Amino acid sequence: MIVSNTEGLKKESNVNHVCGCQTGQETDFILVSCTGSGIELNRREQVLKAKKAGEDSLRRSGLGYTIIRPGPLMEEPGGQRALIFDQGNRISQGISCADVADICVKALHDSTARNKSFDVCYECVAEPGKELYELVAHLPDKANNYLTPALSVLEKNT
Repeated sequence: MIVSNTEGLKKESNVNHVCGCQTGQETDFILVSCTGSGIELNRREQVLKAKKAGEDSLRRSGLGYTIIRPGPLMEEPGGQRALIFDQGNRISQGISCADVADICVKALHDSTARNKSFDVCYECVAEPGKELYELVAHLPDKANNYLTPALSVLEKNT
């Protein structure tokens, strides 16, 4: 099941529906959340608070989940640029909707994605002073699974 939700799960009935899903070895539920980049400043705090509540509800549900927080979505072809996977709330670059969709499909059947939350965007030039952060970059490739090596170095339950 894939849910796209930038404002979190708002209604109790949504959470009850999620909790009624079967759980197995693979990811049961994918939540496409947001990094907060690109959200109007006057709404950002409200959106991020709701996003955090939705993500926390999913983590407590007992389901195997993957939470994907893409940078601002862009309408352009996917698979054209390297992707950065990170867990440090440092993502500000955009990413194509097609690349996010590809990550969702791959995460459904990739055990390294289970119970992980991560940010993703296009590769960018590091800001001065932030070069020391290790960001995992991979070029999307339809011929191989770029997601497993990218996520294998990230922490679970973040």
